[in-house]
Amino acid sequence: MQQLASYQRKAFLKDHPPVFARALLGSTGEAQTLLAGTVLGLKNGKQYAYAGAEMEAHSILAEDVTVAPSGDQYALTYVHAAVTAAELIWDDSVTATQQQAALAALRLKGIHGAEA
Repeated sequence: MQQLASYQRKAFLKDHPPVFARALLGSTGEAQTLLAGTVLGLKNGKQYAYAGAEMEAHSILAEDVTVAPSGDQYALTYVHAAVTAAELIWDDSVTATQQQAALAALRLKGIHGAEA
């Protein structure tokens, strides 16, 4: 994944008015910084950086946020938007096939233009 120190924000959001939702980002046991544009997956009622088959793609992070190692963090996410799929941020472990499946799931949830 991108790191905050070397990060240059890309324009992943298109000009269609987005719809936001407040989401609970789950702690993974270590501090992690998630950047706006990160694809999130839902697991056990919390959202995490999408990591493939073990979770369902759910939304896209709307702001940069650091999740502490010992606590969850609330953040704004896009639940309806038009995006440029090539500019979204994925966890390094996500394969191209898993990305395509996640993009299809996001389209069903209202995140449009999510074709690679």
